[in-house]
Amino acid sequence: MKVKHVVKGFLLAAIFISLSVTSFSVQAKNGLVKHKTNYAAPAVAGWYFRAVSGYPAAISFEPVVLFKNGEYFEVGDEPLELLNVQASKSSRPLAWGKWRKTGSTFYLTNNKGKTYDYQLNSGNWFPAYAYSPAIKLKQAYEKVSGGDYGNGTNALVIKKLTFVDATHFTEGANGGITTASAKAWKKTSNAGTYRIYGNTIELTYGNKVVKKSFAIGAEGSPAHPSSSIIFIGGDAFTDTE
Repeated sequence: MKVKHVVKGFLLAAIFISLSVTSFSVQAKNGLVKHKTNYAAPAVAGWYFRAVSGYPAAISFEPVVLFKNGEYFEVGDEPLELLNVQASKSSRPLAWGKWRKTGSTFYLTNNKGKTYDYQLNSGNWFPAYAYSPAIKLKQAYEKVSGGDYGNGTNALVIKKLTFVDATHFTEGANGGITTASAKAWKKTSNAGTYRIYGNTIELTYGNKVVKKSFAIGAEGSPAHPSSSIIFIGGDAFTDTE
């Protein structure tokens, strides 16, 4: 009798395993099985951009994402859909910090423990927006960087981006450096197709697709979306119209 019970137990176990494997295979085939990962970005509380001062540029703007878990992230090249949080915190630790809000004031505490406060629309803290077809982009944008680095060294880089139509773009860069004894300049250009959705822009160069973060700036009081400034890959581009 014991032998029969043991055999029966093995048969039931085999049937259960077989049914489980079959069920898993069917779900996988239908795209129902999803593997969870701890690398995905947390839920977003909002997109903003802030004014920052630094050397050699006097002032610049950078996009910041506030997450619902109390963390913030200084947006970089990759869009949030491709962001590996663990890898980002390892490679760009200074881009991460904590945030809280009291009344209309936002408090951001950086990776080094220093806290800065920002008032919405006060001149250094503004909302940023995801792309919407209702927001008409300007045709041409540029980003100018560089400055006087001292000792007779000056650098200037101008990046230009033109949305030719609803799907095509051209881009170029013209930059160089001068010292007391030498000059060096370089010019590049590219073209391709683009697609924007949410906070992501896809730039296609031939058979290569590059995804970058994207956001639209704001102006006015109360603030509203303004395509006079856009953020691509963490960089601020202003229209040239």
